[in-house]
Amino acid sequence: MNEKNLFSTDADCSAQAEIYASIDIRKRLVIEYSCSYDDAPQRDFDRRAVVDSEDTAQMAAYYKVAVEQLPQLIFEKCGIAYAAAPAEADGVFKQALNMILDARVRYKMSEF
Repeated sequence: MNEKNLFSTDADCSAQAEIYASIDIRKRLVIEYSCSYDDAPQRDFDRRAVVDSEDTAQMAAYYKVAVEQLPQLIFEKCGIAYAAAPAEADGVFKQALNMILDARVRYKMSEF
């Protein structure tokens, strides 16, 4: 699996958030956003946006990169290279989803 970390919170924060972009073994683009709260575990969540393989190929063509390069491209456009505050995570996730929509492809969102 080709994976790129788009966002991570500072380890000292009471809320921990991470966002990854990856290409799975079926050549689907996956954007995963997980968040956990030390003081309120009932608020924890994992969200996953998945672009099917055909639409992933279409997205790569739109951005003129190879499918395997999409996670790196998304990092370059949306990622934060330093440990950041949890409040910034939603913006990074939305930017990554907007890149998918800008390429005129769809994603399926699941939360667990």
